[in-house]
This record gives sequence, C-alpha cells and structure tokens, in this order.
Amino acid sequence: MLLKVLVVILSVLVAGIAIICYTPLPTGIHDPVRTELFMGLMKLVTFVMKIRKFFGYGSFLNNVKILQNSIKLEGVLPSAKHGDVQVTREVIENVPVIIYRPNTASVVSPAMVYFHGGGWVLMTADDYDSTTYHFAKETNIVVISVDYRRAPQFPFPVPVQDCLVVTRYFLKNGLQFGIDVSKIGVGGDSAGGNLAAAVALALTREKSGLPSLKFQVLLFPVLQAFDLRLPSYVDMNDSMPILTTRIMAAYNSLYLGLEEDNTEYYSWLMSENQHIPPEMRTSKFADFVSVKNLPKMFRTANRTATEITASYDQDVYNKIKDIIVDPLFSPLMSPDLTGLPTTFIHACEFDVLRDEAMIYSKRLQDAGVKVKFHFGHGGYHADILRMAPDFLWSESGRVAFSAVCNFITSVVQK
Repeated sequence: MLLKVLVVILSVLVAGIAIICYTPLPTGIHDPVRTELFMGLMKLVTFVMKIRKFFGYGSFLNNVKILQNSIKLEGVLPSAKHGDVQVTREVIENVPVIIYRPNTASVVSPAMVYFHGGGWVLMTADDYDSTTYHFAKETNIVVISVDYRRAPQFPFPVPVQDCLVVTRYFLKNGLQFGIDVSKIGVGGDSAGGNLAAAVALALTREKSGLPSLKFQVLLFPVLQAFDLRLPSYVDMNDSMPILTTRIMAAYNSLYLGLEEDNTEYYSWLMSENQHIPPEMRTSKFADFVSVKNLPKMFRTANRTATEITASYDQDVYNKIKDIIVDPLFSPLMSPDLTGLPTTFIHACEFDVLRDEAMIYSKRLQDAGVKVKFHFGHGGYHADILRMAPDFLWSESGRVAFSAVCNFITSVVQK
C-alpha cells in the first residue's frame, strides 16, 4: 500500500513539474526539443523563485540575485583546465577582469573586451567563463571579460563607466599584455551589448588620442527603454520565458536607479509605455526608434497589443527623463552614429529585443558604418551563449556563434 502511495505521489510530482516547465513554443523555433528542455530549466528556476517570494523570502529579483551570488566561482576557472587557453585574473583600475589568451595566439594579438549580459543586474564574468573561453579559442585572439559593477547597488552610469575604464586602459597599455592596440574591439550580449554599444559611442566621440576601436560585436543588445511596445515586444511578450517585456522593464528600472522596492510597479508602468509623456512620442527621439527603420514585414505586430491600463506617471518621468534619452543608456537615442567601428549585430527572431537590434543596424548603415547583420532565424534570446551543456545548445546558437567568430577573424586580419 505504501509503495502505491509513493508511486502516486511521485507521478503527481513529475506531472506537476512537467506542467510547470512546459513552454508552448512559437512556430519556427529551431531544435524544439532542445529548446523545450532549456526553457523548462529556466521556468523551473523561475517557479522556485516565485515560491520563495510567496513564502516571504524576498522579492523575485532579490531571490535571483541571491542564487546568482551563491554560485559565483572562485579560484581556477573551469576553462583553464582545458590547457589550450591561458586564463588569468587581473584588476584593472579597480575593476576585476578575466583574460583569455589562446596558446597559439600571436605574441602581439588582437583582442576583444567583452561585457557579459544579465540585465545589468545578474551574472558575472565567472558565469561567462565557457562563452568567453570559446570566443578566444575559436578566434585565436585575446578576450578580456569585464566584471563590471551591477545595479541596483550600482545603477547607470557606473557599469558603463567601469567598462570604459577597462577599455581605455587596454587601448593605452595593451602592449604590456601582448595586445595589439590597433586591433582591439568590444563585444557583449543583451545588457552587455548595450554596454559595448555605449562604450563604442563614447570612445568614438571623445578626443583622447587613443587608438580607434577595430570593431564592435552586439549580440541581441538592449538599445533603448523608450518604447517597449515595438512589434517584437508585442509578439514575443510572455511567449519566451527567458526574457519577457515585464522582465526587461524590471531590469531597465533597476539600471535607471529607480527604487528596488517598487520594481514591480515600474516594470508594469514601463511595459505599458507610460513612463514617457505623450508629447515625447512625437519628438525626434521617437524617430530614432521608429518602426519605419524596420523591414516592412516586421513593422506591424502579428498579435494584437494588450490594452494599456496604466496612466502616465509624471513623477517617474521626472526621475528618469535625463537618463532615458542619454545615448550611454540608450544608444538608439544618439542623433549621430557616424564614425563607429565596423559592427556585427546578431538579432534573434524570437526575442523582444529583435526590433531594436534591426533598427540600430539600419541607422548605422544609414550613417555610413560597415555592418554585418545576422538574423537568427528560429533563434531566441541568449541562444548563442555557451552556458548550458552542449547537448542543449540549439542550431540557431551554433550558427550565430560561428558567424561572430568568422566576423572577428576577418576584421582583425585587415
């Protein structure tokens, strides 16, 4: 009898976990089985965080941060054990970095300064060890992974300042590390893509006498917080659990420096586009993120947008009005994109950030910047990263990763 009860309990648990982890995937996703498994893991973690919140163990984001910090690696990184890439830790101007130098790299090697994703809130350079190791290995150049300070303790502009300090340092002193300062680029994914774009903008505009950046790699980058009702936000919202509109809005609010205790309210308000006054919707800033910069097939959402239920909040706008249009926060708000380095942009088909990546690509090309745009057919946010076991790595991620490495290799050879 006891055995039967245990079997029933186990069956219920398995069924419950399956229901919790199941994600109805959009038509067109590559490798649906692998993607379903990956999404299931993501949803299970999210569910555990929600349970903790329900029982009073802090907000969802606080619980995620606790989990994040608890798994930070110490000492020798896993990638160093492969033996084909030298992996060292350094502190540059008080900012920790991890340097990856392939054993077969040239004595004076090109380099990429890389900024990790995580909504400016989560993740560390340690967590990206596998991704940055593989970038170094496949391109045979030095990769410098920056462990910048994160929101909410260090909101904008602290993270981008950390990234600028490190990049400037290597542009000036790279030869001491066996780096060719004339062939240094920047790269990043998601929030890290935002930081890479901001660093490239800042260094292109300032007259420092430092060598120019050779390239920038922007992987599904966050490029604006002005309009969270672009077609990709409407179509992909809540359909892919890795990054929904509400989650992106929450990260934006924390990076903006808004009070952490009210993140849920700010997230809701921004996802309803009520953090910006109506007159801003017809300003020059609206033109910078206009759907007119999208290919015609993407200018209209396939789904009907939910009705806006929030009212415009003047107090919130007063707190963020100077930051929200600052190009170092929202690179798409820059009126001038001329002179930027050769650029690689990867946009995922099933990602809320898809449209802003496409808009930035179009505006860069209009400004005369050389752009290699990679549209990740069947791809989803973060598909390129080498964090999960290889058997969960989707075909779209493999194709995109190969495209990035080919781009970097071709650019630094010139």
